[in-house]
Amino acid sequence: MFVVAGPTTSGKTQLAIELAKKSKGVIINADSQQIYKGLSILSSQPNEIDIKKIPHKLFNFLEFNKRFSVEKWFLLTEKEIFNVIKKKQTPIIVGGTGMYLKALLNGLDVFPRVPLFVRKKAIQLMKNIGTKKFYKNLKNKNDSCVYNINPNDKNRLIRSWEIHKITNKSIYELRKKNKKRRINNLNFFKILILPPKQKVYLNCNQRWKAMLQLGAINEVKKIMDKEKNSKNKNVLNTIGFNELKQYLEKKNNLEIASQNAIQATKKYAKRQHTWFKHQFLPNIIFKIEYKKNRKKKFLKEISDNLLTI
Repeated sequence: MFVVAGPTTSGKTQLAIELAKKSKGVIINADSQQIYKGLSILSSQPNEIDIKKIPHKLFNFLEFNKRFSVEKWFLLTEKEIFNVIKKKQTPIIVGGTGMYLKALLNGLDVFPRVPLFVRKKAIQLMKNIGTKKFYKNLKNKNDSCVYNINPNDKNRLIRSWEIHKITNKSIYELRKKNKKRRINNLNFFKILILPPKQKVYLNCNQRWKAMLQLGAINEVKKIMDKEKNSKNKNVLNTIGFNELKQYLEKKNNLEIASQNAIQATKKYAKRQHTWFKHQFLPNIIFKIEYKKNRKKKFLKEISDNLLTI
């Protein structure tokens, strides 16, 4: 089976589709934002034409106000992989979410279940005292609770707090015990597409313009309308959503919203580039340099070569 990975706008989705066409492939999503309904444009989900040609799994199935986790993704992906293999087809995992790929390839960290009331308590505490003080208090409890966590990363800080609350240990300490759940008896052929950063940044500009033309603003407006009628809080972190929401609320003009979204996308791409460079060990890596009018042909050539390995 294949794992096709790389930063945003690198061309991994197109390569996965080319591979799927030639190997009876089924594409399984490994992008944390492409799981959400109503965000097909902003999260760059596969288009309807490709979905009709190639089976796609774990895309566009979750409501905007539903929380998701690495564990849930891992368990669903495990099930989909074996369903595909049972049908004598080829699983092709494609995405750029490092936490998902790390769990798939290295095993899922097994932690105790956290009761909902504990999570709500952590969220309320952060809301009351602010992120900086929350970080400081957590560090004072156990220095390793904030190991390798950015002081502004609310989600990871809350996760660290709740695990410490129910175990009296940090995530770092629990991981050292190396208790993991793995998908056994599978061979992953890992493909990394890692274009030069400047190429990725240029692609970010072009993709944003294309998103606006395709109707990203209307997509955000529809979700905002749903928010008004929902009791549950929106949990979306999709880049571009909040920027366009501020535009629709007349807090910014479209030019500023676009600049903010493009800048956020580039920062995300930079973090991905660093993660893949240091934490993803591919069987093969493509540092793609192609002219725009040769992109499709180039990806076909790559897929042909891969299937002969």
